Amino acid sequence: MNKGMITLSGGAVAMMLAAAANAGLSYSGAGGTIPDSGAGVFTSDIVVSDTGSLQDITVTLKSLNHTWIGDLIVTIEHVESGSSQTLFSRVGKTNATTGVGDSSNLGGDYSFNDAFTGDLWAVAASGDTSFVIPSGDYFATGALSGAQVSLLSVFGGIDIAGTWRLTISDNAAADTGDIGSWNLFLTVPAPGALALLGLAGLAPRRRRNA
Repeated sequence: MNKGMITLSGGAVAMMLAAAANAGLSYSGAGGTIPDSGAGVFTSDIVVSDTGSLQDITVTLKSLNHTWIGDLIVTIEHVESGSSQTLFSRVGKTNATTGVGDSSNLGGDYSFNDAFTGDLWAVAASGDTSFVIPSGDYFATGALSGAQVSLLSVFGGIDIAGTWRLTISDNAAADTGDIGSWNLFLTVPAPGALALLGLAGLAPRRRRNA
C-alpha cells in the first residue's frame, strides 16, 4: 500500500516538474530614429536584474519602419558575456564588396527565434521597391547569406542578468527609418523546478527503503 502511494507521489512530482520546468520573462526596450549611413548607429539597452540560465530567446522589433531593408544590420548582444548575434544583416546582399541588398521595405513587427520558420530573405526577394515585408516570425540570418544563424548557439546557457543591447546600423545613404520599441522574451528554469527535481529524486529512494 505504501509502495503504491509513493509511486503515485513520484508520478505527481514528475508531472509538476514538467509543468513548471521553465518560466518566460518579458522585457521592453525603447525605440527611436535609426541614423542614416555615416551618422552613427541606433542602440537601445534592456537591463535585466533577474537571473537564470537561458533556455530560449525571442527578440521582437516593434513598429520597425525603414525603406530598403538591404541597408540595415541588426544585432542583439549580451554585454557582460560579450556574446552577440545578428538578427539580419543587409538582406539580399551576397557580395562583401559590391551590391546594395534587397530593396523591399520594413513596416511592422518582426520576431526572431531559432524555432521560427519564416525566411526573411525569401520574403524580401518576393517583392520589389514598393513591397513591405509583412509582420511575422522569422529565423535570424547572418551576413552575405540567407542561411539561418542560431541565437541559442551564442546565448544558450548564459546567465540572463545584465545588459542586453539592440544595435541597428544603416549602411547606405538616402533611405531612412525608425523603430517604435523592442521586446526581449527569455526562457529560464522556473524557480520551483530545482526543488521539484529534488522531490522527484526522493521518490525512488523511498521505494528502495520501503
